[in-house]
Amino acid sequence: MQEPVRLSAGGPALGALSTGRVTLVLGGEAVDFELTVPAGPASIEDLLPIFHGLSDLMGDRAIARAAAAGQTLSCKAGCGACCSQLVPVSASEALALAHLVAAMPQPRQAEVRARFDAVLRALAEAGLLDRLSGDGDLRDLGMDYFRLGLACPFLENQSCSIHSDRPTSCREYLVTSPAAACAAPTATTIDLLPLDGDPSRALLKAEAAIGWSPLVLALTLEDQDRPSGRELSGPELLGELLRGL
Repeated sequence: MQEPVRLSAGGPALGALSTGRVTLVLGGEAVDFELTVPAGPASIEDLLPIFHGLSDLMGDRAIARAAAAGQTLSCKAGCGACCSQLVPVSASEALALAHLVAAMPQPRQAEVRARFDAVLRALAEAGLLDRLSGDGDLRDLGMDYFRLGLACPFLENQSCSIHSDRPTSCREYLVTSPAAACAAPTATTIDLLPLDGDPSRALLKAEAAIGWSPLVLALTLEDQDRPSGRELSGPELLGELLRGL
């Protein structure tokens, strides 16, 4: 029997846990997973580690297919060209990023917060902040945002400083086109690797009633409660999220 991929959610503060096997069909291939989730009521934020793991697995599979076809992944540490793009995150991912920053020790926390503040000031001066705070279409906002050349507050030395905690949309942005093309991306110059599923869209769909948030607004959510929703157990919530893949 195939050894399952093991993915766990949350941490030790979640209490009782439930573990089970799930089979997903990825690219026509059945892949077994052993998933551990809270047994009782859970939030989407609790299950983010599972979706990060699924994104990484799908990315690894796409990279392997590309390599077999003679293609090379352009994305690597030291290339932060894509880190000036508007990054959409689900409400739970935004809140998780806010919690991540709040847990950082000083003076690092102050430095990261200062970068967020600098980006928000630049957006306000450019007249984009109000548009980002609304329900605007990403297609209308993306290029206007990118032209400002504002680096992600988590970018350090052209590398992601929170790589293991980065959002699903960042994990899924994998290109084989030349890295130089990412400095002026268009639909015809960027070759994105196709994935077997879309965890980031599944998260956005699950919280469609709350709406997406740009990553740069994440810290404005740190004093808010977790996104509200129905009281579902970990297995029930995971089932709904997996169906959205």
